[in-house]
Amino acid sequence: MGAAVLAAAVAGCQTTGQLITRLDPGSSRDTVLDVLGRPDAMRTVGDFEAFTYLARKRTRLSLGNTDYTVILKDGHVVEFGPGLPQREGLHNVVIAQPVER
Repeated sequence: MGAAVLAAAVAGCQTTGQLITRLDPGSSRDTVLDVLGRPDAMRTVGDFEAFTYLARKRTRLSLGNTDYTVILKDGHVVEFGPGLPQREGLHNVVIAQPVER
């Protein structure tokens, strides 16, 4: 039991950027929700769903933040990474890469 509590505590300390590396193309919608939790924003375009996770951890050493998006089609991951969802055409969604300032 102690190991399970420790594992949950460590997982709670990981950033979205660290957690998202546990996903693979083809991962199910349920896996995304289990790994990353409830998204901060959801968007549906045609057969695509886009889950957006806003940066949650800021440190004294990091002034910036990175938001992450997971794009699913038919309930499975097709793309994930830093950036925000952007509609491309009538029925497609891609991740727009963050702009460096």
